[in-house]
Amino acid sequence: MRFQSKNDGFLWAVSGLVFVIYAFVSVLFYVIEGDHTAIYGLGSIWLLLTIFMNWIVPRSTHYTFLEDHLLCQSMGLKKRIYYATFNKLEPANGLYAGWKMSTAWKCLVLRYNKYDELLISPQDEVAFTELFEQKKAQFAKTN
Repeated sequence: MRFQSKNDGFLWAVSGLVFVIYAFVSVLFYVIEGDHTAIYGLGSIWLLLTIFMNWIVPRSTHYTFLEDHLLCQSMGLKKRIYYATFNKLEPANGLYAGWKMSTAWKCLVLRYNKYDELLISPQDEVAFTELFEQKKAQFAKTN
């Protein structure tokens, strides 16, 4: 079963923050240099970043339950997590530094192996959690 990643406005907030920074730098360049090219250049870069962050990344991020592993994909990156290594799935609280395949602020931390973690944000968290628990129980019994 395949779960698409959710998008809750977090990436739009990041894009807005980048816009404010770029606008400040553009105005600073205009005041100092008196030239509009910085405004056009930084505006173009901001537009491309916004399209990339808010359209391409969320649509290319998904989580697929396969026969013996969970496949997490984002853009060209793939992470395989075998069901036998599942530990627990819990809501993320606060900032997180680590491997992240999440496109939302409110997301889940998938703990596997002994110390490994992956931050994910499936659109349907309830169904994802139920399937996670089923696979965890199924492969814990067989191994």
